[in-house]
Amino acid sequence: MCSTFSVDSLPDLTGRVYIVTGGNAGIGYETIHGLASKGATIYLCARSPSKATTAITTLRSKLQNPDAPIHPLPMDLMNLSTIQTAVTTFLNRETSLHGLILNAGIMCTPWEESTDGYEAHWQTNYIAHYLLTYLLLPVLKETAGRCEAGVVRIVELTSGAWQMAKGPGIWFDQVALRDKEPFDRYCQSKLANLLHVRELQRRVGPKGGEEEEEGRGEVWVAAVHPGLVETGLSANYATTSILGRTLLKMGMGAPPDKGALGTLFAVASNDFKRDWSGSYMVPTAKKGWTWRWANDKDLQEKLWKWTEDQLRWKGFLGTSDRA
Repeated sequence: MCSTFSVDSLPDLTGRVYIVTGGNAGIGYETIHGLASKGATIYLCARSPSKATTAITTLRSKLQNPDAPIHPLPMDLMNLSTIQTAVTTFLNRETSLHGLILNAGIMCTPWEESTDGYEAHWQTNYIAHYLLTYLLLPVLKETAGRCEAGVVRIVELTSGAWQMAKGPGIWFDQVALRDKEPFDRYCQSKLANLLHVRELQRRVGPKGGEEEEEGRGEVWVAAVHPGLVETGLSANYATTSILGRTLLKMGMGAPPDKGALGTLFAVASNDFKRDWSGSYMVPTAKKGWTWRWANDKDLQEKLWKWTEDQLRWKGFLGTSDRA
């Protein structure tokens, strides 16, 4: 537990490079502000170039540094080809990546299908972030090989709603859940986020036991539940949920800067230790407990392979690409 964690607790991050999805507002915006205040170079992923530019201008003003190294990285999570383009753009500019923060998401929005044929929650919250991570894993692992243990990390935002996923947890035969409620689709996508982190831990995270070569080459990972935070996402939840509306009216939602603390702790704090990698984190900077599907190793492996096969079949991964 690290209940006293604050942005001031972070180390100097000068020279480190981070990518944050959904960085133009809410938790993502405050995450970027926290990292940039410690000197990090940030790539702000957003669908709208104008919103990204406005956010960067405002962030630089708050930091009182007009030259703060915060750069826009255009990306539409509902269009997977833009993720490929964004990764190419990033790799043409940088040779290192110290942190990937999979922050963007939607919650309880009306039915929508992406240009790639996936339901909006499934693609925005999970599939798009899987592809982004997959394509960036080589540079993350290369960076980790040049750094001290634990410098390179992946943080994926999930939600306590993963516990309310229905049926088999992941409905592989009908992932769109067309006949279910928006909240059901949201819960399934948040479970997928947590399972994704667990499989990343198995593939690229610490393997336990003594650290080999001081842990070089390890990518530490965490799934972060930020809690109820007063953002556009929670506002949408309030329109579809009596509970959400009640909690927000009672002022029980945290402001975005507080909601970002869990992410900042997991991605950059020196107090996040090696044996925490793969953890499910709850507010603020504490380990949470998991059960049922979240601890199902067969399910996490099946989800990884299903997603990899889907993206390869659709042409987003080459036949030689292996994470």
